[in-house]
Amino acid sequence: MLRIADQGTIDHTEGRGAYMPWITPLGDGSFIASQHVGSELGSPDNHVLVLRSEDGRRFTEVGVASPSGDGYAYRAPQISVAGEGPRLVMTCCRFEIGGDGQLFDPDTEELQRPEMCLLWSDDGGASWSEPQVVPVDLPPERYTWNSAGQLLQLAPDRWMWPLETWKPKGYEGPPDQRTWAIFSADGGATWGELTEVANDPSGKLLYWDLMNCLLPDGRIYSLIWTHLYGTSDDIENHWVISDDGGRTWSEPRATNLRGQVCTPVPLADGRVLAVYNYRHEPQGVRAALTEDFSTFDTDNEAVLFDAGAEATLGDPDHDNFLAEHMLIAFGKPGGRRLDDGTLLTWFWCTSGGVTHTRWVRLEAD
Repeated sequence: MLRIADQGTIDHTEGRGAYMPWITPLGDGSFIASQHVGSELGSPDNHVLVLRSEDGRRFTEVGVASPSGDGYAYRAPQISVAGEGPRLVMTCCRFEIGGDGQLFDPDTEELQRPEMCLLWSDDGGASWSEPQVVPVDLPPERYTWNSAGQLLQLAPDRWMWPLETWKPKGYEGPPDQRTWAIFSADGGATWGELTEVANDPSGKLLYWDLMNCLLPDGRIYSLIWTHLYGTSDDIENHWVISDDGGRTWSEPRATNLRGQVCTPVPLADGRVLAVYNYRHEPQGVRAALTEDFSTFDTDNEAVLFDAGAEATLGDPDHDNFLAEHMLIAFGKPGGRRLDDGTLLTWFWCTSGGVTHTRWVRLEAD
C-alpha cells in the first residue's frame, strides 16, 4: 500500500514553464534541484536552473547553470554527487537552435543535433563549469543521440549513462531508434564503451526513455516506454535487466503498465516503485509497486497528480505523434528512496495555466 505523506512545489512561476525536475539530497541534509525552463517544453529559450532547499520541501532558485547565447537550448538536467563528494556533476542535453527556432521538425520527424553534456561544480552548485561534451561513437549522418535515464556510478571509476537514438536533420527514411548505454572508466573524465540495451530490428517497436536504477543486489533494472512506430499507440512498458554492470542486457519483457515515461525506484526490501505518466483517462502521474519487475500492483497505486482538463496544451497542427508530444502538459516523473525510508518523487505538470514542478513524498507498507 502506498500513501502520500507530504507534497509541495519545487518551482511555480507565472510567465514561464518549468520542466523535467531532478532532486538530489546532499551530505549535510540539504537538497539541490535542477530543471529546465522556457516558454515551451522544447523551445529555443530552454535553459537550466538550479534550486536549493534546507529541508527538501521549500526550494529557492539560486542561479542559471547553462551558458547563454551559444546557439544551444539546454534541457533535462540531473545533478549527482560525484563519488564521495563534495564535487557535483550535472548531466544534461543541449540541442542546436535551428534557423526556424525549432528543435524538432514535425514535417520530417527530424531533430536538430543534440549533444550530451556534463557540467561540474566544486562549490556546492553555486557555479558550474563549461559544458563537457560526451562523444558517442555512432555515425552522425545516420543518428542523433540524447540522454535517457540517470547517470549511475557503478564503481568509483565506472560510470554509466543511458541514451537513445533518432535521426538527424537531412536524413531521409525511418529512424533507427533504440536505447544504449555509454560508459566512463575514469569517473566521467572520458567516455567510450557503448552497449546496446534494447532494439527491435523490425523497426515496429520504438524503445524510448530508458529509465534506470541500481538495485540493492547490484543489478541494473530499467523500464522503457514502448511505442508502435507510425501510430499514436503506446503498448505496455517493457523492462530489461543487467547483472554484469551494463555490459549485456536481457531481452525486453512486457510489464502490465502502459505508462510512457516510467521511472523505477528500488526499495530496501527488493520491491521496486514505478513512477509513471498515465496518458489514458483520467490522465496524470501515478506510482505503483512490484515484487517481480513485471507485474505492478495497480489496484493499490497512488495518484500523485490528476491532470484533469490540463493534460495537453492545445492541439497540434501536424498529424504526427512527436508533434503531439511537444504539447503535453505534464511528464518526466522521477524519484529516489531517502535515508528515512520515504520515497521522494518529482514531476512537472500544469495547473491553472502555469506549467511548474512538484514533489511528492510517499510511504510504502
